[in-house]
Amino acid sequence: MRVHYRLKAQGVELERIGAHCLRHACASQLLDAGVTLKQIADHLGHRSMDITRIYTKIDLRGLREVADLSLGGLL
Repeated sequence: MRVHYRLKAQGVELERIGAHCLRHACASQLLDAGVTLKQIADHLGHRSMDITRIYTKIDLRGLREVADLSLGGLL
């Protein structure tokens, strides 16, 4: 609850405010910096890569669909 009140006091307006939004932000920043999902999982203390994927908001199914997309004669 401390994080919630502190973020509110700073004027942060999000749908959900709390410690989890800080973890999401941290995971996203690390991913953008080129840190691997395994390293992010270790940093956040996750046992499951699925949980880390949620925190980094990676849609693996969508990425697989794009990877399988045939570009035909475009290249």
